[in-house]
Amino acid sequence: MDNNHISNNRIQMLTSIVDYSLGHKVIDIYKKNRVPVNLVLHGYGAANSEIYDILGFGEVKKSVIFSVMTETMANSILDEMHKKMDLNKPGTGIAFTISLSGCSSILSKLCLTADDNRKSESEEFHMMQKEPYDLILSIVSGGLFSEVMDVAKAAGATGGTLIHARGVGSEEAAKFLGITIQPEKDIVMILTPHEHRHRIMEKITKEFGLATAGKGICFSLPVSAAMGLGTHSISIDND
Repeated sequence: MDNNHISNNRIQMLTSIVDYSLGHKVIDIYKKNRVPVNLVLHGYGAANSEIYDILGFGEVKKSVIFSVMTETMANSILDEMHKKMDLNKPGTGIAFTISLSGCSSILSKLCLTADDNRKSESEEFHMMQKEPYDLILSIVSGGLFSEVMDVAKAAGATGGTLIHARGVGSEEAAKFLGITIQPEKDIVMILTPHEHRHRIMEKITKEFGLATAGKGICFSLPVSAAMGLGTHSISIDND
């Protein structure tokens, strides 16, 4: 397996965020395509349960699946998700890919081997997106998800997903930053058009940054392709 093959078939992280009741459908698609690496987590949507019930807007509880695979496999899976799951229905879910800047050689070979062994008869379906998307990740003290989303929505965000986490920091980092690292953390994931990214991040950092009670950090990642945002499938050329 030569290095040229690896460079021409980039390794990506495919993230799927769907209603909890649909999580098994995503996993079934991944298993069928022999995706080599999957991490399944539980998350929560931005609206409260009453609003979801009134509007019929999916479920509060979400399945969040992180997977690592080749770009061609990711495109094929996005296509299959488009055909088998109605992600364009508001609140049902989203799926997007991020190109990795690096990974271990073993992981690269594992993904490429899985891609070579995969048999797919579906044609790839893509619609070019005029406006690129970014994934904003905010890590703040636990219990601040609703407050972060209020600020983010006021700055242009349309939704977000919560993942509970536990922070671990060294004494050196605490002394350098002048903060106490709280163990309970909220990870807020927001997928947004590129043009809104700076404004949303600026507002979140101002209200929940390291100098505030939120003790948070905020960063963004460029999205390669996305689905479930009002179109069938979005492919973004970052070259």
